[in-house]
Amino acid sequence: MMQPNFLAMSKKELRNYVLNHRDDEAAFQAYMDRLHAQENRIKHSAVDSWDELENYPELAQKLQRESSQQS
Repeated sequence: MMQPNFLAMSKKELRNYVLNHRDDEAAFQAYMDRLHAQENRIKHSAVDSWDELENYPELAQKLQRESSQQS
């Protein structure tokens, strides 16, 4: 099977592809590369619980916005 052109996909198309082809390591890596290349991404250390999100208000707001946009 021929590999899709991940570079030609929009971020949303690539995300959907990754969700529908969870065993495709190349697609996952392409998506991660795309996320890491974003200039506006929020960088933070890992959280151990949802309660810890209080320490990361920007992240919590971003997750809430994205969640409401997807519904």
